[in-house]
Amino acid sequence: MEVGKAKGFSDTVITENLVKKGVILMKKPSDNLVRLISTRIDIHAGEAEVISLSKELNTIAIIDDPVTRSIAELDVKKEGSYAVILRMLWKGDIRKDEAREAFRKLVESGWRCDVELYDTILNEIERF
Repeated sequence: MEVGKAKGFSDTVITENLVKKGVILMKKPSDNLVRLISTRIDIHAGEAEVISLSKELNTIAIIDDPVTRSIAELDVKKEGSYAVILRMLWKGDIRKDEAREAFRKLVESGWRCDVELYDTILNEIERF
């Protein structure tokens, strides 16, 4: 999170608050699996860590990069960043207006999807 703060990423503050609330837990993955993934496939170390930790904990990996998503398909369950927003809305952790704002910020940060998925996400938010 410190790197995100230094670069001025607005979602760093959101993530930091979610960590403080216990909604997001931070854990370092096994170095062996990260090294194995990183040396076999040309992906960023952080993406290798996400795949590794997801596999270790048998959890869902939040991955948006298409190449990394295709690599993760081999071993782990995955979802996009937008799924975090929807899950928090469904669980009552955020309100509809907060979900709308979080999704708007996600898109503004450079996240991309096709028009159909964009409409589906907005409709899902509005149903609440």
